[in-house]
Amino acid sequence: MRSQFYVPVDGWLNRVDVRVKLFTMIAVIVMCSIWGNWVFLTAMLLAEHLFLLSTRIPARKTLKVWSFFLPVIVIVFCIMLLTVHLPGWTLWRWGSWLVTSGTMDLCAVVALRIADIVFAVFTVLFTTSRAAWISGLAGLGLPYTAGAAVTDAIQWLPTYAATVHDLVLTQHIRGRYARIGKHNPLTRTAAWCSAHARAIIAAPAHLSHLNRARSITALAHGAHIDRMGAKRTYLHPAHMRLTDWMLLILVLGYIAAVIVMMVVFGW
Repeated sequence: MRSQFYVPVDGWLNRVDVRVKLFTMIAVIVMCSIWGNWVFLTAMLLAEHLFLLSTRIPARKTLKVWSFFLPVIVIVFCIMLLTVHLPGWTLWRWGSWLVTSGTMDLCAVVALRIADIVFAVFTVLFTTSRAAWISGLAGLGLPYTAGAAVTDAIQWLPTYAATVHDLVLTQHIRGRYARIGKHNPLTRTAAWCSAHARAIIAAPAHLSHLNRARSITALAHGAHIDRMGAKRTYLHPAHMRLTDWMLLILVLGYIAAVIVMMVVFGW
């Protein structure tokens, strides 16, 4: 199904317990938010791409993330370049506008932070299925209904994007813009605006149909029967394997090393 972030590949990261991935994601976000060392941020970004490649996530998925967030990063970079003034070597002067090395360093650090946090989140989204989300959240003590609601909320954005894509294709198939040509910029803009306007209405209904289908499937498996106070059971409960514990220890060791470099060496 296209309306989801999860990529169903047989990668090593897909088999990692979701609780370990969530802990690692939160740790990466916190470290990238606190430490502004550009070498560390660049190494983290490269490591995230290597993780995606090693777990067999298609390159088009990574490129799609870049195509969406790179313009945002560029806009933030340019706004900070025009509004922030820090001491340092003068790199560019145009009238009263001055760009220093300190300003450039800060803009680069912020851009790298955004990219690191984005790919930390999408690494988890690409490698975690709906069932893994629910079982993992249940392993953290979250009830089934709450876990399912959180999982469905996570899938809202890809559901919306799939709905927009289908609506644009439908418009072109029906020949709505055939007279002025489908490659005309005005045609593409009109199709895009019309599709988004209709998707705002259609996406919730689409998600409701998906939830209804899942509820029927769960009902067939006896998920909604009266359990008479018995505790809910799961087909694939969250279970920490030896590999998961080893990865968790490696992550904790990496966090300790980063803290040492930040505090002791002052990098």
